[in-house]
Amino acid sequence: MSTGNASVAGGKLRCLLLPAIAVLVAMSLFIAGCGASDIDSSPSRSRSPRLKPATGPLKDLEYFAYQIQAQEEDGNIERLAGERYDLLVIDQTRSVKDQEDYDSAKDVARLKASRGSAGGGKTVVCYIDVGEAEDYRTYWQDGWRVGNPEWIAAPDPDGWDGNYPVKFWRSEWMDIQRNRIEEIISDGYDGVYLDWLEVYSFEPVAQAARAEGLDPKNALTDFVRALAEYARSRKPGFIFIAQNAAEMGDYPGYAEVFDAVAQESVWFDWEGDPDTTGSAGDVAVNSEDSQTLIDDLAIWQAQGKPVLDIEYAQEEANAVEGYALGAKNGYRTYVTTTLLDELTSTPPPGLP
Repeated sequence: MSTGNASVAGGKLRCLLLPAIAVLVAMSLFIAGCGASDIDSSPSRSRSPRLKPATGPLKDLEYFAYQIQAQEEDGNIERLAGERYDLLVIDQTRSVKDQEDYDSAKDVARLKASRGSAGGGKTVVCYIDVGEAEDYRTYWQDGWRVGNPEWIAAPDPDGWDGNYPVKFWRSEWMDIQRNRIEEIISDGYDGVYLDWLEVYSFEPVAQAARAEGLDPKNALTDFVRALAEYARSRKPGFIFIAQNAAEMGDYPGYAEVFDAVAQESVWFDWEGDPDTTGSAGDVAVNSEDSQTLIDDLAIWQAQGKPVLDIEYAQEEANAVEGYALGAKNGYRTYVTTTLLDELTSTPPPGLP
């Protein structure tokens, strides 16, 4: 502001400025007090959102482990119980064909009674693939294949045998998932860990959705919300964890369904055919792809959602780097191998 004018001119200028300043201050206070329903406060990719403290049932989580194959074999349940992880992600063995009589509830009770890092019991959530049909599950019927029933869309694009992306919005698939959740709740699990949520962006599925007049992102949001509402009507506080599809964090109504997000391979991935000669890990992720994931996950953190980070590596140096990078970004990191058939040989630093 210039100070070379007479005092009368300065007084007139102040008379004009003061009301304007008051209006601006009032507007800023109003905006600061607005909730998400009043303004669009979704963080953009161009800035780093201020992180909120984690909230919900996983807010104090320090360590987690992830094993969804061979957990019922060779004393693996006792090994899981013996380690001091706070959260365990496991399968439901009795949902596998020819293992219907397996006592999954007994395993869950044993694990929940075992100690976590802080001395209390563990939280146990069930892995469930909601984006693909699996031909080894009890719900799979003889004669099913791609196109029969019509909602089975394609083979798994990553080479996992027996897995088939589905038109997830179909009522038949929703009924299957509701029945699975009913069984998971009856076995005593604390929640579910939803895999293959990236199904919405798999082109054969996305094309089918658009052909039926559906927006794939909106269809996915409606799908997970319906599952969560169903589960929590049966068991209040039932935990929902989203695996991958981190880019959905700023889609309206999506992230609020979940208590946490899990992301595979921010820095270390695997390659090849997982059922035959695939690499178990140690494949460095392109730095630009890593940064994209970090930016997407920051949107979840800004909403107070913990990030579970799964890195695939066997080499000691890569495991050390994975844990260090995860800690730097505020993640709960677990470095393991692709098959997820045993506890890691490189546990998180500081695990009691």
